[in-house]
Amino acid sequence: MGHEAAVLKSITGETMALLGVAAKGSVDGLLFELSVEQRYRNASATNSEAVYSFPLPSSAVLLDFAVTLGDKLLTGVVVERKAAEAQYEEAIDQGDTAIMLERAGDGLLTVNLGNLMAGDEALIRYRYAQLLRFERGSVRLTVPTVIAPRYGDPAEGGLQPHQVPVNDLVVEYPFALSLELRGAIAAGTIASPSHSIATARTDVGVVVTLSQQARLDRDFVLTVADLAGQSVTTVAKDGDGYVVLASFCAEVPKSAAELPLRLKLTLDCSGSMNGDSIEAAKRALHRVFAGLEPVDRFSFTRFGSTVAHEVGALVAADGAAIRNAAKFLARTQADLGGTEMQAALQSVFKIGGVEERGGRGADVLLITDGEVWGADSLIAEARGAKQRVFVVGIGSAPAEGVLRRLADATGGACEFVAPGEDAEAAILRMFARLRAPRIERTDIAWPSSPKWVTPLPQGLFGGETIHVFAGFDAQPVGEVSLRLVPAGGGSALSAGTTLPAEVSKMANCSRMGAATRIESADAETKLALALQYSLLTDQTNFIVVHERAAGEKAHDLPQLHTIANMQAAGWGGVGSVLALSVKRCMTVGDVGEPRFSRDFSSSRRKMSGRPQVEDFDSDLDDFDGGPLALPARSEPPEPAQQPEAGSALPPAFPMWELERQLVHGVDFWHRKLPETLDDLTCLRNSPEVLAMLRQLVAEGHDERVVVRAILENVWTIRLVGHASRQLLRALRNLFSSNSEHTETRAAVRAIVERQPAREATS
Repeated sequence: MGHEAAVLKSITGETMALLGVAAKGSVDGLLFELSVEQRYRNASATNSEAVYSFPLPSSAVLLDFAVTLGDKLLTGVVVERKAAEAQYEEAIDQGDTAIMLERAGDGLLTVNLGNLMAGDEALIRYRYAQLLRFERGSVRLTVPTVIAPRYGDPAEGGLQPHQVPVNDLVVEYPFALSLELRGAIAAGTIASPSHSIATARTDVGVVVTLSQQARLDRDFVLTVADLAGQSVTTVAKDGDGYVVLASFCAEVPKSAAELPLRLKLTLDCSGSMNGDSIEAAKRALHRVFAGLEPVDRFSFTRFGSTVAHEVGALVAADGAAIRNAAKFLARTQADLGGTEMQAALQSVFKIGGVEERGGRGADVLLITDGEVWGADSLIAEARGAKQRVFVVGIGSAPAEGVLRRLADATGGACEFVAPGEDAEAAILRMFARLRAPRIERTDIAWPSSPKWVTPLPQGLFGGETIHVFAGFDAQPVGEVSLRLVPAGGGSALSAGTTLPAEVSKMANCSRMGAATRIESADAETKLALALQYSLLTDQTNFIVVHERAAGEKAHDLPQLHTIANMQAAGWGGVGSVLALSVKRCMTVGDVGEPRFSRDFSSSRRKMSGRPQVEDFDSDLDDFDGGPLALPARSEPPEPAQQPEAGSALPPAFPMWELERQLVHGVDFWHRKLPETLDDLTCLRNSPEVLAMLRQLVAEGHDERVVVRAILENVWTIRLVGHASRQLLRALRNLFSSNSEHTETRAAVRAIVERQPAREATS
């Protein structure tokens, strides 16, 4: 297969392309900054709206957003979310070009390019910063590039219909990356388990580049080992005041006791784990088994759509128990269906006696790719169980945002293992955390009283970096220290450093501090901080509007094109990070996990019912698979409400049927809304209602006005808030002015509301 940019084709034949992504960044100490460029081209003959959802590190702070259109450089501004959406839609209606960047869930962003004219190219640039962490001798840096398919309902994850990412087996996007490591981190042992890299020494450090052509099919991972952790502080200006970033690394005393484990091993065996991920997970679990001592106790659970407690109680980790568990592991496959993670954790939390349920001594070690939507309820469930959840994230594109939130909320920790990566170091670090006494109290001593301090994480462990921000009116001078006091009276862990006398030139320290404060602030404070420091949050968007000259404006509403993500390498057994030839095509079943279709020898796949790639292989013309994307949310039919005997009320209006037809059945590519009663095919299931509407037409009411009145009622009552963007836009244009024909509207509304017409019009 060639290396040209993938071209998506809509059902009407027009094309929209993501030409590629390039990134350049630096690591200075533990501060990582990355600038990313995404290049798009509208190769269609009409104006288009391109929507692309892509990942961002969960702890990253977006600093800048800009767009180049032709020779015009436009800088994005942060606006309250509702105001940004209104500006975006107004620009679309006026025929101007608008670009909006918004958050779309855990670690996901969506860029919207509205009214990109035929032949136009757009270069999107954004820059983010992230604080890395020293973890027992090493630092791990990840640049996420692809969103793997997730199980469940995206709406439960807070995504709007246009934000839901889709994946395509056939698209390819080239990826280029260059990183410069400066300072002490450049002296470590550098490796990448995900990509082939080349390194070159410079006067200030090391430059890391990709040595082979790469694509957006896996996260880029860089590890730097053989480092000595240290505590450092930075003082920077923050308006008229100052902000301090204290990065503590408390050493573990050599005399620190290691406690026996009470460990509930939980392995994700859902379909998405098939292939590379399940093999990596099994290798990790073998390392876990090897690290257990006879004084430890453990259980072993596999889950997917169902839960299988292979070792259903906390048993002593003696030789017989380990051999028995290893036999179960040897037979393990990713064959348990969907990723019902919440139900699995609920079941695992109940394992053991009263003290385990109370969370004293019992921990969960979860091995999964984390590919689920609706993490809020999952995390709330885990927090309520009062048991720490430690997570090993597996795969080429694990859901890092979901897994880190789960671990942080319960006082646990996260490690990630890429396909082909040796899991030993990650498991050893996890064992060190699990065996360490829990921290009961923390003390931070500042040289003067701060105005505010960001909270410490729930999980605190020695030998790892803990970042804390604090604000001061005057520049603080002196020493700052952190003391971690373990439960049970063990030796305290401490770390300290002297504040620098000089103010740092780290320009974005105050913004990163504000972003950390937002995580624990109330809604009003969150919005105020986001606007003050120009931060992208769930309450704010970046927006750019290019006002076109009168003769250059779009005259029609743009056609929506969703730019698909590449399929994550090795996801669900489709291909492998080590062997990328695709052996099987897949579709997604009703349960949200893959089911396999017939095998093909070609690595290019034609999938029907979705945007297509040009120039397909002829041997796939008869493939009847569906889209590789989670099924659209489908509400259950409302029960038919028949009038009681003797009632004068007309039959219930089949609102849910009309809603479903509008959401899924309208030809949005041509923006054709129903105009006649025959267009409302769903009403044929309710002949009484259809007969009443036809009677209105027979009495002299204009048929198009009747249909418009029905749409108006659905628009105002049911669709606002969950219908797709293109449907809402079409309806908004339809009802931009109040409809006349008051009598017809009232008669239709009476049918919709199941009230006598004379009462509705009175």
